[in-house]
Amino acid sequence: MLNREYEYVFAIAQEGTLSGAAVRLGVSQPALTRFLQKEEGELGIALFQRIDNRMVLTYAGECYLEHIKQIFAIQAHMRAELDDIVRMDRGRLRVGITGIRRPFTIFSVIPQFKQKYPNVALTLTEFNSDKLEEMLEKLELDCIAVNITKKRDCFEYLPVARQEYVLAVHKDHPLVQAAEHSERFKYPVVHPGQLEGCSFVLLSKSHRIRQFADSILDGNRISYSISMQSRTLDGALEAVANDLGCTFTPEVMLSYIRGAQNIRCLSLDTPGTGYEFSLLYRKGAYLPPSTQDFLTIFQEAFQSQSGGELLS
Repeated sequence: MLNREYEYVFAIAQEGTLSGAAVRLGVSQPALTRFLQKEEGELGIALFQRIDNRMVLTYAGECYLEHIKQIFAIQAHMRAELDDIVRMDRGRLRVGITGIRRPFTIFSVIPQFKQKYPNVALTLTEFNSDKLEEMLEKLELDCIAVNITKKRDCFEYLPVARQEYVLAVHKDHPLVQAAEHSERFKYPVVHPGQLEGCSFVLLSKSHRIRQFADSILDGNRISYSISMQSRTLDGALEAVANDLGCTFTPEVMLSYIRGAQNIRCLSLDTPGTGYEFSLLYRKGAYLPPSTQDFLTIFQEAFQSQSGGELLS
């Protein structure tokens, strides 16, 4: 990786003779002489003066050599950093998640990853799914964890789980008693018509969850009221826990939501409630071993907490 010109001039300066430098470099003395003449001709100034059969640096040569030493130091530092990355002593990982996955990622995934890769700098970015996909496409993130509504050709998809959008209600809500049990659903079931007149805590229209909520409520021409709007899903779920209304949510583990013991999940007997939760990375992007391990740790941690099978 070092430039030949720098090696040659450095060797001549250290050996003090062209013959000694030629032996050290493994080249012929005439070839080294031609190189030096050519280099000094291109620079327009002499780098060496011949005194008592020795090659002594001129002032210009001393400046040249000083810069060579700096270049050598920079290159050595670069090699050391690259070697560290290869050995996984150092590196970086930029992960994007949605708000509802943040607690799971922080408490379950990152501790395992940092234990294995303590010197890999990890950055966690939280936005809605559309924004995260935009950042991943621009390579501003290395991987993201989102719910999939439509696949895009520019991403690779690593499925984690197949889940469903559910209705989250307070444990004392009338729908809890009205819901029916069915072997076809994981949770007690309600029909869209039973949502008539209910009060909801909804996210902004930029959220995919709000888009799903609108498809259920407006698609079935349900009359409802909005008790409040929340910027984040965990905020909406905490509002449900305090009996401020119902909300739609991806099927998630509620163990990190304050007041989760007051929340009940109900399945919706209507098409389009299923979704795939996946890890995404940019197609064609290089994934260092640490990033590959992060994806595996995330999958296995999710499986452990949810008690389900990983999708393949």
